[in-house]
Amino acid sequence: MIDAALQLHAASRLHFGLLAWGDEAPRQFGSVGLMIGRPGMVISARLSAQWGAEGLHSGRVRAIVDQVASRITSEGRAISPLAVQIDSAPPEHVGLGTGTQLSLAVARLILEHAGECDPNAARLAELTGRGKRSGIGLHGALHGGLLVDGGRGVHTEYPPLLARHEFPDDWSILVVIPPSAPGLSDVREREAFARLPGISASRIDRLARLVLLGLLPAVAERDLDSFGASLSELQHEVGEAFAPAQGGIYADSRAEALVSHMRELGLVGVGQSSWGPALYGFLRNDEKQQAFVTSAILSEFGLSPSTLIWTRAANAGAQLIKGE
Repeated sequence: MIDAALQLHAASRLHFGLLAWGDEAPRQFGSVGLMIGRPGMVISARLSAQWGAEGLHSGRVRAIVDQVASRITSEGRAISPLAVQIDSAPPEHVGLGTGTQLSLAVARLILEHAGECDPNAARLAELTGRGKRSGIGLHGALHGGLLVDGGRGVHTEYPPLLARHEFPDDWSILVVIPPSAPGLSDVREREAFARLPGISASRIDRLARLVLLGLLPAVAERDLDSFGASLSELQHEVGEAFAPAQGGIYADSRAEALVSHMRELGLVGVGQSSWGPALYGFLRNDEKQQAFVTSAILSEFGLSPSTLIWTRAANAGAQLIKGE
């Protein structure tokens, strides 16, 4: 049990796409994605007279606190209350996995407080209910990097981690969060999947090929152009499969225009994270080119500077810091 403050620094998540679903899929879902350093989140906790949550997303976080604490105490373990403070975090439902990372961060803090250090993915999934469809956020919170999970089989409790690679630190990542409608989540997301037709075996094969023989070897060999080409094709295939639910390959016409402009400016692997509206693209580190890209996008689309974030991959899991 802690008697000092705990602080946890967690990454955000880019979701490149699901790989299979429907009757022709040997397993359901499977996914590929990348953990990124910014915007990320910082959450702290200290002993308190009662359980509570303050700061950003406090209503959502209080529900998570109650859920995790209740499940731990139901195991017959007595724990003193914590006050949880959300110091910084991106918005929810923009495609950065904020809800999952909040849940996992809260669980990590409470478990550390209870004397249970270094929980594995199964334990975190059990306490939070996360990882039911994609496992990228779940595994990414523990390991960071570029990740591929194996989706759900008949006996799956949570998607197994199949591959994890260190992502090149000399590749810059641009994240754009345009002021668009939030992406689908919760009930709306479940309803969308219920309406979506399954994808064909031939498309599943193409997606698997793009990951196994495209993205992964390109990252291993630090080949940005090949990585970008494979990711762009993957995004197109996934976007076509999701078009019946979102009205097109991207969330809306503005996203489509942004993607096109980002490509014209030299970014590669440009795409939409999950249901959006967050978009991403990749460049080799070059401050002058980054400044040019930023200026061009802001000028063309009239966006606020706060909607553009330059970052790099987070190649480690969430970092827990003990304070005074």
